[in-house]
Amino acid sequence: MGWTKSVSKGAKGVGKSIDKGAKDTGKAVVDTGKDAGKAIEKGATDTIDTVVDTTTTVINVATDTYNYAVDFANDTAARTESIEATVLKNTEEMAKAGIDTTSKEFNDLSKQAEQQVIAGVEVVKDAAVDAYAWIDENACRIGLTASLSMGFVAAFTPAQPEGAATSTTMSSLYVTMISTAGKYATAIALAEASTELIYLIPGVKGQVNQDLLFNCVSNCIYYSLDSAALWGTPAGVGIAMGAAVSPIVATLICTRTLPNGFSKALPKS
Repeated sequence: MGWTKSVSKGAKGVGKSIDKGAKDTGKAVVDTGKDAGKAIEKGATDTIDTVVDTTTTVINVATDTYNYAVDFANDTAARTESIEATVLKNTEEMAKAGIDTTSKEFNDLSKQAEQQVIAGVEVVKDAAVDAYAWIDENACRIGLTASLSMGFVAAFTPAQPEGAATSTTMSSLYVTMISTAGKYATAIALAEASTELIYLIPGVKGQVNQDLLFNCVSNCIYYSLDSAALWGTPAGVGIAMGAAVSPIVATLICTRTLPNGFSKALPKS
């Protein structure tokens, strides 16, 4: 009998312990769940705040660069100073990379690029929003012209096998097409042969979309095609591209502007 009472009492004690343990465990689970929920909620809030802060920074920088481009477009003196500095730096970097910058043709096309910008530019809104990696125009000019010069020598001159192949193709296109198909078709064909190679140059890719770059390049080439002495030989292709195209690409990326009409598809003539 005493043993039975003890068992009964023990069972009740165990039952109470189990019940208490289950309640404690349940309470712990609920508390842990609440804590986890709070942690998740706080983490999500922190993440949202970070995204909002980052997005706001990007928007502010993009707005600043767009406003800069607008001011640049409206200031003839600033445009003149900028493009003269760009052409000078471009000439210096092209010479260091091995392009013959002493020829009359190179200097004539460089001067033409200057005049295209001085005459008037349009703000390229997409570029002004996207291309905010270069905050300082002068730093952009120095870094980008150096990168473009090395890229143009590699892609468009006989100095390297890839450039030899491309310059030979482009020269052949010019010789074959200019007298039969005209300037428009020739410029489009030459832009198709060169735009992707320019796009892959460090400092260009990611700063401008390829369609816009194609329009820019085709317009630059179109207005340079009277330089038959350059376009008619593989050795001259890199000189023409370096003088006529490179400064305008640098202007696009560093100031988010292009000569009027250059952001549009080349009009058929």
